[in-house]
Amino acid sequence: MNNIHFFDKYLRPFFGSLIVLNLIHQVFSSGTSIIDFTLFENFYKISMILFIVELCLRFYLERKLTFLSTLDAIVLINYYFVGILDFRMLRLFRAYSSFSNHEILLPSNILIKTVYRQRYALLGSQIMVVSVLLVFSTLIHFLEKDLYPEAFGSILSSMWFGITTLTTVGYGDITPVTSLGKLLASLTMFLGIGIFALPVAILASTYYEEIQKRNFLISLETISNIPLFEKLPLGAIGKINSKLHAALLPAGKTIITKGDDADAMYIIEFGSVKVELSDPITLGPGDYFGERGLLKNEVRNASITSVQEVKLLKLKKEDLLELMSEHAHLFEELSAVSETRSG
Repeated sequence: MNNIHFFDKYLRPFFGSLIVLNLIHQVFSSGTSIIDFTLFENFYKISMILFIVELCLRFYLERKLTFLSTLDAIVLINYYFVGILDFRMLRLFRAYSSFSNHEILLPSNILIKTVYRQRYALLGSQIMVVSVLLVFSTLIHFLEKDLYPEAFGSILSSMWFGITTLTTVGYGDITPVTSLGKLLASLTMFLGIGIFALPVAILASTYYEEIQKRNFLISLETISNIPLFEKLPLGAIGKINSKLHAALLPAGKTIITKGDDADAMYIIEFGSVKVELSDPITLGPGDYFGERGLLKNEVRNASITSVQEVKLLKLKKEDLLELMSEHAHLFEELSAVSETRSG
């Protein structure tokens, strides 16, 4: 766990920044001599060596071959053994992954996740598009092939007009000659608007759900429903609301590492975490952890990772101590739970 924590905290952002610099280098060095210097060539070579180190570290820590690791391997194999093209731009997705929780890139990563989650629905909608395209191209071929054989002489050639019609782009380079052909094209344009609105609606609804899950505004109702705070007066809950900080973490993320200094406690709003003890335990919504180190001024005595995507409410040490000094019930609750835990 310590290795993963060190990699996530220090090496992930370093390699992510190095990838971004490499992408910038590739853009400016393509077909131009703006940065055609030995310094930049050496930077390219050193970067590829460091990327080998990164890939080996990822294989060691992840113990599995992921999609992004496959892309990393393709880029490196091409550079050292093939050398046909510069594939570094494929690592753009790794850069997204490296800064996945950054507030600037978070919407982009949510969109990528949305596309992945709805991949079957999107594939189904595109199968419908292809089906309509084939039917339309066949019909327009029969109607127009004798009068306009250059454009509609075969179903395959008619598909270009079908694509521009379904997408309502209408370049104007090809137009039907017959009245029935024009009527069919007009109806297909209207149909195309509806067909392409379907995947947009699928993505929009799912994207909105993901954004709502990452809405870090914490309501008073949410806090009052947490067992730890349910006996506190409304004024205290309002004060807690101003001190809690929300964080959304993916599955497998290390939250606390054994041996670290205790600086905060965490409350689970949704999701679950695993406490790495000799007899591991799983905590879910409404549970909290990390209070023992604060109360006893100890370092963390157990590592804790997210089992699934989890939303945590973080309460810093100084804020917790202030609240406990004002509300004895809170201190008693935390002390009682802490004594029953070994982590």
